[in-house]
Amino acid sequence: MYLGNIIYEKELVNHDKSDYIQYYDSKSDLSLIDFNLPTLIVGWSYMMNTFKDNELIQNADILHHRIETNKLYWEFSFEESKSSHVTGIKSFTDNIFEFYFSQYKYINLDPIFFQINDVDELMDILPKEIDSFYVYKHDMIYVLKDKIIWGLNLDIYTFFKFDVDEIISKLEDRSYKPIHIDNDGYLYMKYSKKYNNFEKLKRYLIVILNHKKDV
Repeated sequence: MYLGNIIYEKELVNHDKSDYIQYYDSKSDLSLIDFNLPTLIVGWSYMMNTFKDNELIQNADILHHRIETNKLYWEFSFEESKSSHVTGIKSFTDNIFEFYFSQYKYINLDPIFFQINDVDELMDILPKEIDSFYVYKHDMIYVLKDKIIWGLNLDIYTFFKFDVDEIISKLEDRSYKPIHIDNDGYLYMKYSKKYNNFEKLKRYLIVILNHKKDV
């Protein structure tokens, strides 16, 4: 699953390529680029020449590297500005998780705040059809529908005598894609090695799992 794009003409200096970022050099077919993903274009001159028909890019400010918040950024090539090139690419890759997952809304479905008294009332709040859900050990359930994730803290629900097995069973009946039960935390550990800079991985892992080709 790619979380973003980097488009460049000349070598990216002091940058280790990431396997969750799609890279396009000047020989690539730029029509294949998914600009719905957060994108960094490297090289001011390259950008202004290559994307001269894109009004948004042509109106970019050389003093500000953000063209569209969480979506589109640019950076100097190494020849244009050595220090800015290195720090700018690092900044983009460090923030790629924030950029990508900003499109998702997270709701902490606290039974006290939402005044939920039983499993039926809980299910009345959740969508009648969901994309999928992820159960992390006996700690959390994360439910995904389109661009919304609901988080259920199982310690709290257990404390208030909710039947967690019943919750999971009812969610299974509503799930469009296979569910993910991570009793020993293996799935989380597996992906935390790959996305090791992402502090909120647990919350958003259901999105990544839902994009797997074999799901």
